[in-house]
Amino acid sequence: MMRILIVDDYPLFREGLGQLISQLYPTGAIFSVGSFEAAMRILKRYGHFELIMLDASLPDIEGLIGLQRLQQHDAAIPVVILSDSTNPATVLAALEQGARGYILKTAEIGDVKNALQLVQQGETYISPAVLTAVKTLPTVATAPLPELVIDEPWLQKLGLTHRQFEVLCLMVQGLPNKTIANRLQCSEGTVKLHVSAILRALHARNRTEAVQAANRLGICS
Repeated sequence: MMRILIVDDYPLFREGLGQLISQLYPTGAIFSVGSFEAAMRILKRYGHFELIMLDASLPDIEGLIGLQRLQQHDAAIPVVILSDSTNPATVLAALEQGARGYILKTAEIGDVKNALQLVQQGETYISPAVLTAVKTLPTVATAPLPELVIDEPWLQKLGLTHRQFEVLCLMVQGLPNKTIANRLQCSEGTVKLHVSAILRALHARNRTEAVQAANRLGICS
């Protein structure tokens, strides 16, 4: 059974989000608590969860510290940050610390649905209202490159195939799997397999970390 944990100190917000998620996952078990310590008790009692939605401003712990503790407890659980802040530096810090998504509390219902679907597919979601600002920061590369340049030495160094390197360069451009599949004229399932191989090669937990690693190494630049 799929387990999802909502951690937010506003009961009305918790209840509304819980009802929405219950509609999306009618056979899932939705847990909701109002503090970080209560969340840790739930995790210790029930074990692994498929998703945690964490308020970034809980009364008993600062959000990103809470994110760090959740990563230490079980790094395999995807964590999506819930926040009022549109500060791109805050968004980037959350992603760098392993968050799989960043949803504004003012987001539309459709945005929340898209976020949950993408995160469950292994993608990273950022609310559109802050995505533009995040794109301007140097550690997130989403601007299209003028052309695709294949740097052959990196193929051997990382153990990637030529096609996997192409996929990585398109990931650096910020393209989703479906667009990459169309660009390379292959199936989306094939792209997902390449992305998994790229994450392993770069020791990255998600696409955002892989792109940041590629930027640090100067790959596809």
